[in-house]
Amino acid sequence: MKQNTGRSFGFLQINERGGKPRRTGVTEIRGPYYSPLGKRALLDILETMGAYVDVLTFAGGSFALMPESSVRELIDTCHSHDVLVSS
Repeated sequence: MKQNTGRSFGFLQINERGGKPRRTGVTEIRGPYYSPLGKRALLDILETMGAYVDVLTFAGGSFALMPESSVRELIDTCHSHDVLVSS
């Protein structure tokens, strides 16, 4: 019953999607509202699930408190993984 998909739980069926950039089957992740998302946490997400992430949305106000250079670094990290950024 197990299929060799390269994913954990390969026996679970998922809807296959085309490569990035996608126009359909887009996955958005949202940054946390009350605690900032740092570069290392974002890299953990993108290194493990980046093939499925199309957009990062800055949610809430925590990002407004971050230094501009840190926010720019998050945006650049997203772009280097073919992830769009939205607010």
